[in-house]
Amino acid sequence: MHPNATAFPIDPGALGSRDDARRWLDAQSEAVRRVTRIDPRGRLVQEPVVEDGAWVDPTARLIGGMIIGASCYVGPYAVIRLDEKPTSEPLIIGRGSNVQDCAVIHSTTQRIGSRVIVAHQAIVHGAIVEDDVTIYIQAVVDGGAIIGRGAFLHQGCYVGKGVRVPEGRYVEPGRKLLAQADADALGPVPEALLHVREHVLESNDAHVKRYLSIR
Repeated sequence: MHPNATAFPIDPGALGSRDDARRWLDAQSEAVRRVTRIDPRGRLVQEPVVEDGAWVDPTARLIGGMIIGASCYVGPYAVIRLDEKPTSEPLIIGRGSNVQDCAVIHSTTQRIGSRVIVAHQAIVHGAIVEDDVTIYIQAVVDGGAIIGRGAFLHQGCYVGKGVRVPEGRYVEPGRKLLAQADADALGPVPEALLHVREHVLESNDAHVKRYLSIR
């Protein structure tokens, strides 16, 4: 387990013994079984799983049940904290995504897609993020929001609770989306920003390979 990873207890309810816990665990999905174990006290606890080929900086904090996919990069002082999940299903961060320095993923977040960028000091607080999304520096995505595939959230913007950003849309720097009508009126991602995104992903892939080579 990663040196700054922390197992977090879960409580499915009505489990009176270690045998009950084992039967419950055997009945769960493969993803749940991957991140869950029975600790020496007989409690069910969930802990981070980092797949081969991913890099997590030693200063990052990982708390609770998550699966960080191959080729992912988690940068210095990033925090992924899953002590408020509504179900036993883990957060899954898809292949090739990067969570950069001082970014925070928290609360009820259960899916970060593949090739997602969560940039420096960005916050994802209980949202669903589809594939190929960019959440740029200091952007905030609040509880219950859904960020559609290929969307680009620029620096310092805010996506409010329950707002769904449609696929391929662009949120300008500093803009606040407080209602669904605001998100529905968004335009497409500018071509120049698609090139920026590809550069970041290429750099991410290079960072992962370099760090793994000196581990």
